Amino acid sequence: MMRRHMRLAPVWLTAAFFAGIPAASALSLLAGPVPAPPGLSGLLADQMGGGAAAPAPAVDASYRPDPAVRQHLADIMAEATSKREGPNQAEEMRTLVLSGEAVREYERIAPSIGFRANDAIDALAFYLLAQWGVANDHRADITPAQAAGVRRQAARAFAGVADQVATDALRQEFGEMLVIQGAIMAGVHEAAVRAGDEAALARYAAMAREGGRDLFQADPADIILTDDGFRRK
Repeated sequence: MMRRHMRLAPVWLTAAFFAGIPAASALSLLAGPVPAPPGLSGLLADQMGGGAAAPAPAVDASYRPDPAVRQHLADIMAEATSKREGPNQAEEMRTLVLSGEAVREYERIAPSIGFRANDAIDALAFYLLAQWGVANDHRADITPAQAAGVRRQAARAFAGVADQVATDALRQEFGEMLVIQGAIMAGVHEAAVRAGDEAALARYAAMAREGGRDLFQADPADIILTDDGFRRK
Protein backbone atom coordinates (compact mmCIF):
# COMPACT_ATOMS: atom_id res chain seq x y z
CA MET A 1 0.00 0.00 0.00
CA MET A 2 1.31 3.47 -0.83
CA ARG A 3 1.70 5.69 2.18
CA ARG A 4 0.15 9.08 1.85
CA HIS A 5 2.27 12.19 1.99
CA MET A 6 2.57 14.12 5.23
CA ARG A 7 2.41 17.79 5.97
CA LEU A 8 5.50 18.73 7.92
CA ALA A 9 3.28 20.51 10.44
CA PRO A 10 0.00 18.57 10.77
CA VAL A 11 -3.07 19.82 12.56
CA TRP A 12 -1.89 18.94 16.05
CA LEU A 13 0.84 21.57 15.84
CA THR A 14 -1.71 24.35 15.64
CA ALA A 15 -4.22 22.89 18.06
CA ALA A 16 -3.49 22.00 21.69
CA PHE A 17 0.24 21.69 21.15
CA PHE A 18 0.81 25.07 19.57
CA ALA A 19 -1.31 26.75 22.21
CA GLY A 20 1.32 25.84 24.80
CA ILE A 21 4.41 27.03 22.92
CA PRO A 22 6.15 30.12 24.29
CA ALA A 23 5.79 32.43 21.31
CA ALA A 24 8.93 34.48 21.89
CA SER A 25 11.00 31.35 22.36
CA ALA A 26 9.61 29.90 19.17
CA LEU A 27 10.80 32.93 17.25
CA SER A 28 14.27 32.91 18.76
CA LEU A 29 14.61 29.23 17.86
CA LEU A 30 14.17 30.22 14.23
CA ALA A 31 17.26 32.39 14.25
CA GLY A 32 19.35 30.50 16.78
CA PRO A 33 21.97 27.89 15.86
CA VAL A 34 21.16 24.23 16.41
CA PRO A 35 23.04 22.76 19.38
CA ALA A 36 24.97 20.07 17.55
CA PRO A 37 28.19 18.10 17.96
CA PRO A 38 31.16 19.97 16.43
CA GLY A 39 31.65 19.07 12.80
CA LEU A 40 28.08 17.96 12.12
CA SER A 41 27.15 20.93 9.92
CA GLY A 42 30.26 20.45 7.77
CA LEU A 43 29.42 16.79 7.25
CA LEU A 44 25.90 17.76 6.20
CA ALA A 45 27.12 20.50 3.86
CA ASP A 46 29.56 18.15 2.14
CA GLN A 47 26.64 16.06 0.86
CA MET A 48 24.67 18.78 -0.87
CA GLY A 49 26.76 19.18 -3.99
CA GLY A 50 25.12 16.33 -5.88
CA GLY A 51 26.69 13.19 -7.26
CA ALA A 52 26.72 9.70 -5.85
CA ALA A 53 26.89 9.43 -2.08
CA ALA A 54 28.46 6.55 -0.23
CA PRO A 55 26.17 4.51 2.01
CA ALA A 56 26.20 5.57 5.63
CA PRO A 57 28.24 3.40 7.98
CA ALA A 58 26.16 1.31 10.35
CA VAL A 59 25.83 3.39 13.52
CA ASP A 60 23.52 2.87 16.47
CA ALA A 61 21.53 6.09 16.93
CA SER A 62 18.71 4.61 18.99
CA TYR A 63 18.17 5.26 22.68
CA ARG A 64 16.03 4.08 25.56
CA PRO A 65 14.19 7.11 26.95
CA ASP A 66 14.89 7.98 30.55
CA PRO A 67 12.75 10.49 32.50
CA ALA A 68 15.87 11.79 34.24
CA VAL A 69 17.38 12.73 30.87
CA ARG A 70 14.23 14.62 29.89
CA GLN A 71 14.38 16.48 33.20
CA HIS A 72 17.97 17.48 32.43
CA LEU A 73 16.95 18.54 28.92
CA ALA A 74 14.14 20.66 30.37
CA ASP A 75 16.69 22.42 32.56
CA ILE A 76 18.97 23.06 29.57
CA MET A 77 16.23 24.42 27.33
CA ALA A 78 14.69 26.48 30.12
CA GLU A 79 18.06 28.05 30.92
CA ALA A 80 18.66 28.91 27.28
CA THR A 81 15.16 30.40 27.00
CA SER A 82 15.66 32.43 30.17
CA LYS A 83 18.77 34.05 28.75
CA ARG A 84 16.95 34.99 25.53
CA GLU A 85 13.45 35.76 26.73
CA GLY A 86 13.20 35.86 30.51
CA PRO A 87 12.04 33.64 33.40
CA ASN A 88 8.35 33.43 32.48
CA GLN A 89 9.07 32.04 29.03
CA ALA A 90 11.70 29.75 30.54
CA GLU A 91 9.09 28.12 32.77
CA GLU A 92 6.75 27.71 29.81
CA MET A 93 9.53 25.98 27.91
CA ARG A 94 10.32 23.74 30.89
CA THR A 95 6.66 22.74 31.13
CA LEU A 96 6.52 22.02 27.40
CA VAL A 97 9.59 19.77 27.51
CA LEU A 98 8.55 17.91 30.65
CA SER A 99 5.05 17.29 29.28
CA GLY A 100 6.53 15.10 26.55
CA GLU A 101 3.73 16.23 24.23
CA ALA A 102 5.96 17.19 21.32
CA VAL A 103 7.83 13.89 21.51
CA ARG A 104 4.61 11.84 21.72
CA GLU A 105 3.06 13.56 18.74
CA TYR A 106 6.26 13.21 16.74
CA GLU A 107 6.19 9.49 17.53
CA ARG A 108 2.63 9.34 16.22
CA ILE A 109 3.28 11.04 12.89
CA ALA A 110 6.87 9.96 12.20
CA PRO A 111 6.01 6.56 10.67
CA SER A 112 4.02 8.26 7.89
CA ILE A 113 7.30 9.40 6.34
CA GLY A 114 9.41 6.46 7.45
CA PHE A 115 10.93 7.98 10.59
CA ARG A 116 11.24 6.17 13.90
CA ALA A 117 10.87 7.20 17.50
CA ASN A 118 13.82 7.22 19.90
CA ASP A 119 16.42 7.56 17.18
CA ALA A 120 18.81 10.51 16.94
CA ILE A 121 19.24 10.20 13.16
CA ASP A 122 15.51 10.40 12.51
CA ALA A 123 15.25 13.35 14.90
CA LEU A 124 18.04 15.12 13.03
CA ALA A 125 16.32 14.52 9.70
CA PHE A 126 13.05 15.89 11.07
CA TYR A 127 14.81 19.01 12.37
CA LEU A 128 16.56 19.58 9.05
CA LEU A 129 13.24 19.40 7.22
CA ALA A 130 11.65 21.84 9.67
CA GLN A 131 14.50 24.36 9.48
CA TRP A 132 14.63 24.24 5.69
CA GLY A 133 10.84 24.26 5.40
CA VAL A 134 10.37 27.45 7.41
CA ALA A 135 13.30 29.17 5.70
CA ASN A 136 11.74 28.48 2.30
CA ASP A 137 8.09 28.96 3.32
CA HIS A 138 7.55 25.42 2.08
CA ARG A 139 3.84 24.57 2.08
CA ALA A 140 3.71 21.38 0.02
CA ASP A 141 3.62 17.89 1.49
CA ILE A 142 6.87 16.18 2.39
CA THR A 143 6.94 12.89 0.50
CA PRO A 144 8.34 9.64 1.91
CA ALA A 145 11.02 9.67 -0.81
CA GLN A 146 12.16 13.18 0.13
CA ALA A 147 12.18 12.29 3.81
CA ALA A 148 14.20 9.15 3.10
CA GLY A 149 16.75 11.16 1.13
CA VAL A 150 17.22 13.60 4.01
CA ARG A 151 17.47 10.74 6.48
CA ARG A 152 20.29 9.16 4.45
CA GLN A 153 22.13 12.46 4.61
CA ALA A 154 21.48 12.73 8.34
CA ALA A 155 22.75 9.18 8.84
CA ARG A 156 26.00 9.84 6.98
CA ALA A 157 26.58 13.04 8.93
CA PHE A 158 25.69 11.45 12.26
CA ALA A 159 28.15 8.63 11.65
CA GLY A 160 30.94 11.21 11.63
CA VAL A 161 30.06 12.54 15.10
CA ALA A 162 28.64 9.40 16.72
CA ASP A 163 31.55 9.20 19.13
CA GLN A 164 30.41 12.52 20.61
CA VAL A 165 26.94 11.15 21.43
CA ALA A 166 27.96 7.64 22.38
CA THR A 167 25.51 6.96 25.23
CA ASP A 168 21.76 6.53 25.47
CA ALA A 169 21.52 9.69 27.56
CA LEU A 170 23.44 11.87 25.09
CA ARG A 171 21.50 10.51 22.13
CA GLN A 172 18.18 11.09 23.89
CA GLU A 173 19.17 14.63 24.86
CA PHE A 174 20.26 15.40 21.30
CA GLY A 175 17.28 13.67 19.67
CA GLU A 176 14.53 15.09 21.87
CA MET A 177 15.96 18.61 21.68
CA LEU A 178 15.82 18.40 17.88
CA VAL A 179 12.29 16.97 17.87
CA ILE A 180 11.02 19.71 20.19
CA GLN A 181 12.74 22.52 18.31
CA GLY A 182 11.67 21.15 14.94
CA ALA A 183 8.06 20.87 16.09
CA ILE A 184 8.07 24.42 17.43
CA MET A 185 9.49 25.84 14.22
CA ALA A 186 7.07 23.91 12.04
CA GLY A 187 4.19 24.90 14.33
CA VAL A 188 4.99 28.62 14.11
CA HIS A 189 5.07 28.39 10.34
CA GLU A 190 1.90 26.33 10.03
CA ALA A 191 -0.04 28.66 12.31
CA ALA A 192 0.91 31.62 10.12
CA VAL A 193 -0.08 29.72 6.98
CA ARG A 194 -3.50 28.91 8.42
CA ALA A 195 -3.95 32.51 9.51
CA GLY A 196 -2.95 33.81 6.06
CA ASP A 197 -0.34 36.02 7.72
CA GLU A 198 2.07 36.61 4.84
CA ALA A 199 4.04 39.25 6.74
CA ALA A 200 4.72 36.80 9.55
CA LEU A 201 5.70 34.10 7.08
CA ALA A 202 8.20 36.42 5.42
CA ARG A 203 9.61 37.35 8.83
CA TYR A 204 9.87 33.71 9.92
CA ALA A 205 11.55 32.75 6.66
CA ALA A 206 14.17 35.48 7.07
CA MET A 207 14.88 34.41 10.64
CA ALA A 208 15.08 30.73 9.72
CA ARG A 209 17.44 31.53 6.85
CA GLU A 210 19.70 33.30 9.33
CA GLY A 211 19.57 30.39 11.74
CA GLY A 212 20.06 27.83 8.98
CA ARG A 213 23.26 29.30 7.58
CA ASP A 214 25.41 27.63 10.22
CA LEU A 215 23.51 24.37 9.96
CA PHE A 216 23.69 24.06 6.18
CA GLN A 217 26.79 26.24 5.71
CA ALA A 218 24.75 27.95 3.00
CA ASP A 219 21.64 30.08 2.70
CA PRO A 220 18.75 27.58 3.01
CA ALA A 221 17.01 29.53 0.22
CA ASP A 222 19.76 28.28 -2.11
CA ILE A 223 18.97 24.66 -1.28
CA ILE A 224 16.29 22.45 -2.83
CA LEU A 225 14.65 19.30 -1.48
CA THR A 226 14.86 16.22 -3.72
CA ASP A 227 14.40 12.48 -3.42
CA ASP A 228 18.16 12.35 -2.77
CA GLY A 229 17.88 14.85 0.07
CA PHE A 230 19.03 18.45 0.07
CA ARG A 231 20.93 19.80 -2.93
CA ARG A 232 22.40 23.20 -3.71
CA LYS A 233 20.67 24.97 -6.57
